Amino acid sequence: MAKALFKIEPLDCVGCAKKIENQVKELDGIESVRVFPQLGKIRTTFDNQKVTIHQIEKAILLTGHSIHSKVST
Repeated sequence: MAKALFKIEPLDCVGCAKKIENQVKELDGIESVRVFPQLGKIRTTFDNQKVTIHQIEKAILLTGHSIHSKVST
């Protein structure tokens, strides 16, 4: 399993965080996704044989939030 941390703008709305979580969870290979609204961070664990970081980024962007930085481990 691989991990990635994405930095976005802090969110004021719990609904926005849930929207991001749901969008990313739809991708095949996502083990877990956790959004920290006030910190503006999204932590993911995924099978990099099934899904790429680029696909995860695209799912986040589809929710209308831009990514400021990412760190994969």
